[in-house]
Amino acid sequence: MSTGGSSIRRLARLALSDERGVSAIEFALLSPVVFFLVLGTVELALDMIVDASVQIAAQSASRMGLTTTVPTSGTRADEAKAIVLNILGGWQNIGGTVTINAVDYGTTYNNIGTPNYSSGMGDYGDVVSYQITVTLPKGFTGLPAYFGVPMPLTFQRNYLVQNEK
Repeated sequence: MSTGGSSIRRLARLALSDERGVSAIEFALLSPVVFFLVLGTVELALDMIVDASVQIAAQSASRMGLTTTVPTSGTRADEAKAIVLNILGGWQNIGGTVTINAVDYGTTYNNIGTPNYSSGMGDYGDVVSYQITVTLPKGFTGLPAYFGVPMPLTFQRNYLVQNEK
């Protein structure tokens, strides 16, 4: 004759030895972590691409001013802006903004940090600062905001060059 206690023990032993559904439980517990790791990796990679493209755009724009080459159409400033927008224009399609500032400090480095400057790419021998900025309102995935990264994401490069004489 079987007692109620032994049948409960037998059922408990059967339940503990049964491994069906363990994979589903493990997947349910770990999949959010893996999902956030993959999404974070994609966000970081895209942010690094934006940062590198801002670097390339700033170098190209400053090179246009540095060589003081007279463009075939428009001004050197227009040509530099066209170069920057050619490189960074795609980021505007996803809601980003691209800002280009060129500041002419005259013929001496001593004017840097003083109010003795004007906007533009300067003339021959002038010291010019280029500031290229890309601002993304929430990044690509929105994930950085969940981890306390201040929004919007701003990628910026500053170049200081002296135009050829």
